[in-house]
Amino acid sequence: MLTKNYYTELNQSNLEKILSVIRNGGIFIYPTETVWALGCIALNKSSVDKVYQLKNRDKSKPLICLIDDFESISKYAILPESKIATKLKLHNHPTVIYQKTKPSLKHVTNENNEIAIRITPIIELKKIIKMLNAPIISTSANISGQPFPINFNDIDKNITSAVDLMLNFEVESTGIPSTIIRIDETGELQYLR
Repeated sequence: MLTKNYYTELNQSNLEKILSVIRNGGIFIYPTETVWALGCIALNKSSVDKVYQLKNRDKSKPLICLIDDFESISKYAILPESKIATKLKLHNHPTVIYQKTKPSLKHVTNENNEIAIRITPIIELKKIIKMLNAPIISTSANISGQPFPINFNDIDKNITSAVDLMLNFEVESTGIPSTIIRIDETGELQYLR
């Protein structure tokens, strides 16, 4: 049985309902350009903790924050030099690990105070993030150690039954997790995946 908060399109009526669930700490499933994701509003530590618990994920492994545009990075991380920023824009939506995090997202950083951020190319997600005025968590919608869900029907029933919201927009997913790039202390790019 699907949750009553199941949406396949983003119109004005649905958008208000979706935003209400997310703003109130709801956990949700949504498609990305890589794999199906599990998320919540990133600023709500309690919701982030629920995502960790639902996935059975080790809290020492940080989660990715999705944002809507490059300019939003400066709200949550210290931006790299402009030449590095230019290089990052050339990549196809990588997840970037920034060295320094601003206080509002300390609960999604690693032990080195680094934060992983990716700019979503998906129009519906951009709109949701912009309306929330906050990033959303993006982690694969699977139990840790299990295969990544490429299709909606691949998502574990323990996850689908526990979420507050399901978004099933038409998105072409690659089935491959995003490239991960770290900006090191010297400002150089390190390719991790």
